[in-house]
Amino acid sequence: MFKLSNDFNKNNASNRLTYIRITIALVVYAMVVGAMVLSLNIRAESLVIPQFSDLTLGKYTQYFQEQNGKISLAQARQHFSVSKVKKGTSNSISLGLGVDPAWMKFTVTNTSAIEQKYRLSIETPWLDYVDTWLISNDKVIKHIQGGDAYPFERRPMAYRFYAFEHQFSPGQTDVYIRVETQGPMALPVKFSSTEAGINNDIVNGYQYGFLYGIMFALALYNLVLFVFIRQKEYGLYSLYLIGFILNSLSYTGQLYTVVTVDLGAYFQDWVDIFLMITYSVAGLHFARVLLRTKDYAPSLDRFVRYTTLFIPCGMLVGFIFNQLFFSMMLAFLLNTCFVTLFVAMGVRALVAQKPFAVIFLVSSVTAAICITISTLAVAGFLVPYNDYTFKAIEVGMAFEAILLAVMLARQFRMAQLDKLIAETFARTDTLTQLNNRRGFQDSAKPILQNIIREQRDVSIILIDIDFFKKFNDQYGHDVGDKVLIAVARCITETCRKGDVLARWGGEEFIVFLPETSQQQAILHAERIRVAVEKLDVNIIKVPLSITVSVGVAGTKNSIFNEERFNFNLLEPMINQADRSLYVAKQSGKNQVHTSM
Repeated sequence: MFKLSNDFNKNNASNRLTYIRITIALVVYAMVVGAMVLSLNIRAESLVIPQFSDLTLGKYTQYFQEQNGKISLAQARQHFSVSKVKKGTSNSISLGLGVDPAWMKFTVTNTSAIEQKYRLSIETPWLDYVDTWLISNDKVIKHIQGGDAYPFERRPMAYRFYAFEHQFSPGQTDVYIRVETQGPMALPVKFSSTEAGINNDIVNGYQYGFLYGIMFALALYNLVLFVFIRQKEYGLYSLYLIGFILNSLSYTGQLYTVVTVDLGAYFQDWVDIFLMITYSVAGLHFARVLLRTKDYAPSLDRFVRYTTLFIPCGMLVGFIFNQLFFSMMLAFLLNTCFVTLFVAMGVRALVAQKPFAVIFLVSSVTAAICITISTLAVAGFLVPYNDYTFKAIEVGMAFEAILLAVMLARQFRMAQLDKLIAETFARTDTLTQLNNRRGFQDSAKPILQNIIREQRDVSIILIDIDFFKKFNDQYGHDVGDKVLIAVARCITETCRKGDVLARWGGEEFIVFLPETSQQQAILHAERIRVAVEKLDVNIIKVPLSITVSVGVAGTKNSIFNEERFNFNLLEPMINQADRSLYVAKQSGKNQVHTSM
């Protein structure tokens, strides 16, 4: 009992050490990848046109948030003039989720003598209401309204973000922007010439097209596999990728340049959060099915199932009662659970020494880091919001998708190999490694089709080891098995390459002879008999005399029993060879016999 307790304690200590090592490795990996992503930061220079060449205005934007209800433009201008306001410290201003409306201000100075056409955009597609006022010489020269709460046709530009273009006159133009949204208040204001804006759109189009192309191809491939082989992990992986593609199309605003129907001010917000949980739910179920989590971590598996059931149900209740912020918080909670549980399942699989656990863990940790960076950036917490942090989720998911696709491909290959091995065993006699009856039928059938079509000869030889019972009774079954193996090897070496051999049962063997008449088969049978008789077998350090009796049946000019040979005559031919074998046994053994 003491020894068992000792062993149990040692195993627990070993498992704890394993968890500690994995945790340290994951933390180091997360720090390295996170540092690489966060180190990518773009620095703006100045907001003087036409010299201004950068796109982002975050560091040169003043801002504040409304505290006691909505204020007018005049009140906002006064606030900027006399009150203490904040200044952007990064490429984007991120204020968090469900916060008060924000006002921003910056000044554009045109030092040239002519008007300069520039595009201003706020590249967060889920902002509900955005108002921009352009003021020159203390006079409002333009008021531009937009946001995803407006029908697509009423927006300033047919564009996935709030954007407009304006001819800036020489001198200074003050730009005031008010933003109101129930979603994350991420405000990446971009300012560029029309040409630079178009070029940026083209680059983004290629990037997203490449990403979606890879992921859609992987999704379609695995969906086809699921349809044909009906293994759940392939179907769930396909849903996971398709869900992520749709979610990405939604939160990047690209979906709403196609689906332009006006279904209310917060339609896009609801679609965004429900598509977010779609890929999270599919991904978690894919992971638990792929890793067989239920077998070695039933509590974790149960928690995953409950998480993917109760949180979406809570969101649905929020939708029914029109509580967008409540549902949005639950969506972000599920997204956080998705990241955490993916890694947890990978760690448990690694500890349980499951196949491909390392690949899964590396892919899930990388995706988790990238998803966390994007989520924190959008939420305005700890991580600055810019192109790199916003797109980190796509990069991480693409990396994960490729690794998981490799993992599934290897699993599929292993499954196919296992199936091939199983089929081979099902067709093969395990002792002699010859075909069994099923293997004989499968191998002979296609050859037989060709023989019947071309009206060629075919013959059957049945072979039985003489006095085999004596070997078993006198020397034991082990010696009997070795005799069977020796005779099988001898028959194989004597037969031709195109002949089909099988162990027919017990000590009997069968040989299918294509392109061979009955007369030729008799000669071949005699060669086999002689070869077996000459076998030098010293299994028990005593020479064993082994002989066989052989029965032969076959065609002559493709005629058997006065009929043109066909499929239905194969069984009668085998029966006739069996009768000839019986005659050979009764006539003294160690001989070949046929019915003429």
